[in-house]
Amino acid sequence: MSAPTCTPHQQHHEHQHGPGCGHDSIQHEGHVDYVHDGHRHAEHEGHYDEHGAHDHQ
Repeated sequence: MSAPTCTPHQQHHEHQHGPGCGHDSIQHEGHVDYVHDGHRHAEHEGHYDEHGAHDHQ
C-alpha cells in the first residue's frame, strides 16, 4: 500500500476555515473539506490540500 499523496492548494488564503466561517463543509474520509471557489480543500500540516471539484448535488 502506498502513502497518500499530498497536493497543496496553490493559492494563499488569509481566511481560516472552521465552524461558522461561511463556507460549506463536507465530511470526507475522516476529516472536513471546505468548499471554496468551486473546489474542496482541507487543512493539512499548515497548508490546504486540494480534494477535487465540488459536485453541486
